[in-house]
Amino acid sequence: MNVKTDILNILQDYIEAPVDEIATDMPFKAVASIDSFMLIELIAAIEDHFGVAISNTDLGGFKTIDDIVAYVEIKNMV
Repeated sequence: MNVKTDILNILQDYIEAPVDEIATDMPFKAVASIDSFMLIELIAAIEDHFGVAISNTDLGGFKTIDDIVAYVEIKNMV
């Protein structure tokens, strides 16, 4: 399983830009206009897909898609 690829595929359901054009190290607001509501939906989909729970405290620390990827990778190792 490739966490980054899976997360980008999930993200594709929420934005119109092709995933291969997404810079995962950019702030969410710069990535195809991801707003707060969309981010919550995206996080819920990621939680369902990977079977992880992301706390609101942890969510507040996510600035980029790479932050979410790293978090899920760590959670999957536990």
